[in-house]
Amino acid sequence: MVALERIEPDADYLWGKFQRRSADGGLRVRNAGKVREGIAFDPATGLDNEAVKAGVLALAGELAGQPHQVIKARAFEYVARNVRIDVSPHDWFVAFGCWDRNDRPLSPLIAQWDREVNATHLQQTMGLVNACNSSGSAIMWKDFDHSVPDWDAVFTLGFPGLRERARRYRREREERGEMTPEAEAYFVGIDTTYGAILEMLERFRSYALEHANGNARMLACAECLHTLQHGAPTNTYEVLQLIYLYFMFGEHIDRYQVRSLGNIDRTLHPYWTRDLAAGRYPEEQLREFLDYFLMQWASIDNYWGQPVYLGGTQRNGETEINELSHIILEEYDQLGIYTPKVQLKIAPNTPQEFLDRALDMVRRGHNSLVFVGEEPIRRALMGVGVTAEDARNCDITGCYEFSPRGKSNGTCSGHVNMLKPFELIFSNGVDPRTGIDLGCRTGDIAELATFDDFYAAYLKQLSHIIETIITCSRDFEQYLSTISPAQVFSATVGSSLKAGRDAFQDGSVYNFSCILNIGFATAIDALMAVKKFVYERQELTLDQLGEILRDNWKGNEKLRLRILHDRDKFGNGIDAVDFYAQALARYIGNKINLRPSARGGIYKASVHTARLFVAMGEKTGATPDGRLAGEEMSKNISPTMGMDVRGVTALVKSVTSIDSAVFPGDFPLDVMLHPATVQGEGGLAAMRTLLKTYMDRNGIAIHFNVFDADTLIEAQQHPDKYQGLQVRVCGWNVNFTELSRKEQDMYILRARNIAE
Repeated sequence: MVALERIEPDADYLWGKFQRRSADGGLRVRNAGKVREGIAFDPATGLDNEAVKAGVLALAGELAGQPHQVIKARAFEYVARNVRIDVSPHDWFVAFGCWDRNDRPLSPLIAQWDREVNATHLQQTMGLVNACNSSGSAIMWKDFDHSVPDWDAVFTLGFPGLRERARRYRREREERGEMTPEAEAYFVGIDTTYGAILEMLERFRSYALEHANGNARMLACAECLHTLQHGAPTNTYEVLQLIYLYFMFGEHIDRYQVRSLGNIDRTLHPYWTRDLAAGRYPEEQLREFLDYFLMQWASIDNYWGQPVYLGGTQRNGETEINELSHIILEEYDQLGIYTPKVQLKIAPNTPQEFLDRALDMVRRGHNSLVFVGEEPIRRALMGVGVTAEDARNCDITGCYEFSPRGKSNGTCSGHVNMLKPFELIFSNGVDPRTGIDLGCRTGDIAELATFDDFYAAYLKQLSHIIETIITCSRDFEQYLSTISPAQVFSATVGSSLKAGRDAFQDGSVYNFSCILNIGFATAIDALMAVKKFVYERQELTLDQLGEILRDNWKGNEKLRLRILHDRDKFGNGIDAVDFYAQALARYIGNKINLRPSARGGIYKASVHTARLFVAMGEKTGATPDGRLAGEEMSKNISPTMGMDVRGVTALVKSVTSIDSAVFPGDFPLDVMLHPATVQGEGGLAAMRTLLKTYMDRNGIAIHFNVFDADTLIEAQQHPDKYQGLQVRVCGWNVNFTELSRKEQDMYILRARNIAE
């Protein structure tokens, strides 16, 4: 039996489990190309989400004056006791009434504390943050979205073991006479939170037993929950349920994104093999558990996807790829879902058979896979002080990020608009769109007599944006644990328990704050245009260029198109262009990497753009490369959309001419391939060679889109026929038909270019 056949009897329940619905469950939702009903929770099981949120705020008011760790833990307890629940014969996994991450029950409380911190401690800082966000020179927010637990500790100890371990650390601290009020609040918060988790497991178990009516699946769920109430998981089903439960407790109640489900083939494999050897479950049943597990995230369908990764290298040098790695890809492929998104940790020892299976999925359109290089990651992490063993053992997190397993946390503390300096040079530090004075003076453009002068002015404006982000984030990141103590997460991190400090604040071994640089390639293209057309060919003056850009190229379309299609664009293997890319990358890395943060850690530079290549583009005027005002920028380390016209070999040459270690946050490349180039054994070999070349040249992450322009145009004109057409956006997949027309057009443009 294949995966879709296994879930088909319960598909309506699974797709409706995490869908926005009215109070009576009557709102119809669209998912998997079909219209389905969202499931309704039994009102007898608890309060609706609005009532739960009101109860949380009322409880917080009653507890005013107590430490935030204690108040949040009690609020967590209130949610666990009162939120609606479900255990269904249509699923192997329980259901939480607080399923909507955009409407989580603790969000109003966290927002209240955020406002209080801003008003009390950060008035000037938040004024600067708002000025940057409004002008689009930088985008900043307090990031609580990048936690990954120590999954090994979670599996080894289970929920009760994690609670008992925290209690042991608390007793030892008390016996040493080192208990402070802050540490006491930290431990009380963890103890109360994990006590509430165990209570909620009993709520689920009791409900399952009460409503089972002999249903074998619900009775098995109750037995599974009983085990997890009292200890660590003992089999495959219990491990999968534990992962799902931790995710829901951490992300949907404690309000911290769980940005990886872990190295799932490595961690699940011992349970899987023991279950088969003992005859506890046949393989067909184990595959069913896996299918329903994967469907939880397909149903929840967060826009940016849910990360999980496969592969890596054991301490003895052998690959982590095993037979379960193949099974996971097989089931995922058969389900046809695009989240959870799967990251593949690739090393020289990765079996070719496994690589070929993954690459074949990609070329068939199931491309929610990203390939990350273990050796380039190790090199980048060791460059910022991570030990060789911690770098080998790192988790792949978020979209492409990587961080030492069980010893780290990370924030995205700010995003740099690499195109905004061009506007600011022409307006001497004042954003022309909003009139906001961003405070950096580069003088009269008439004084920029040479391209070196212009480039220096660009670096000055760019540096000012970076320094502003660091100044602001150093201020606001010192209050992260005040705003939202990370109590589900902290209990899993040994260094946090030993120090008695929040694991997301400064209690981890490695406390990373990342600064993401948006529009790298477009910035290089713009610099090259100024260099060639203003200073070398002298076809127009800098003052004339400024006027043209302020008018958004109006009346100068021929000039714009000539510049836009000029060959000197990043991604074409041109040494003179790549020289500036290398220099600018090194400058950014030197400005950011290893700078101390407010969390006892360091800053790291990144070229991951998320969707800000669109959002920041909308806040940015026309630029010298021929880009119009409001258009998107380049994403990740990739070329500007449509500007790489010399083929994928030239593209890889340009990108890997940059030392990826200067971006230890992450270094991802997007590649578009035409279907005709990847057909048959030859096409598969070509993809494999491309991947190997990229990683041999220290490329860190790479993912692919494989389609032609005609298919995309047809999908744009007849979206109902192409509901399942996936495109890789920026670390996650979406349906092509759900993109805006403008975004669709950019993919069509790129597809046309690769066909020519």
